Amino acid sequence: MAKAKVTIGRLEYIALPKLGVARVQAKMDTGAYRSALHYQKIALRNAEDHDELVVTFAMGRKRTKMVFKRFSRVVVKTSTGQRTERFLITTPVKLNGQTVPTQFSLFDRSDMKYQVLLGRKFLNNRFVVDVARKNTRGESHEGPVRS
Repeated sequence: MAKAKVTIGRLEYIALPKLGVARVQAKMDTGAYRSALHYQKIALRNAEDHDELVVTFAMGRKRTKMVFKRFSRVVVKTSTGQRTERFLITTPVKLNGQTVPTQFSLFDRSDMKYQVLLGRKFLNNRFVVDVARKNTRGESHEGPVRS
């Protein structure tokens, strides 16, 4: 029997536990296939027998430097129709008590309002987005945020 989908709003507070981010607001982007995550600095470095991706994230008033040994590159078509190559990583997202390993393309979103976009690959078979609502299921230390 299929599990019932949870209704969420167009904006929700999530946690990114592996990145040390307890609470950050994410925008649900049903027009995007993959999710996107803001980075502050990014560098590719050579280790002994493989490349590593060194990423500095700045979210929720917290700076975290992470080293990814598993990553790839993907070509992403932007909302303006341009194709750009981005790094792709996987990290867990916690929303509504569910923790989901999620693929993120990394992009400098410093000029944009939201640092995290959650795309269809994350939403599919788990959530239904009600665009009239926001912050209905967000993660925090106190539990869900109600609006």
